[in-house]
Amino acid sequence: MANIRLCAVALLALFALCFFLERADAAGCCLSYIKRPFPCRKMKGYTIQDTKTTCDMDAIIFHTKGGKFICADPSKEWTSRRIDCLKERAQSIA
Repeated sequence: MANIRLCAVALLALFALCFFLERADAAGCCLSYIKRPFPCRKMKGYTIQDTKTTCDMDAIIFHTKGGKFICADPSKEWTSRRIDCLKERAQSIA
């Protein structure tokens, strides 16, 4: 009888852990885009968010030198230009 209780408690704990891990991942998703272009000189990198993960929208997440994250629409021309700028900067350093 004790083994059944132990298994039940372990199973509930596992489900709770999976639920909270999924929520923590979704908390890092972009929910909207920045309206105006952000200068490349203030950026240090980027990551790509897509709907194949737990996020609901595609986005480019720019990482600023000040430690902030800016969500940009990947279909906007300025977003592509900032990505190109960051790639060029990385190549000039390498």
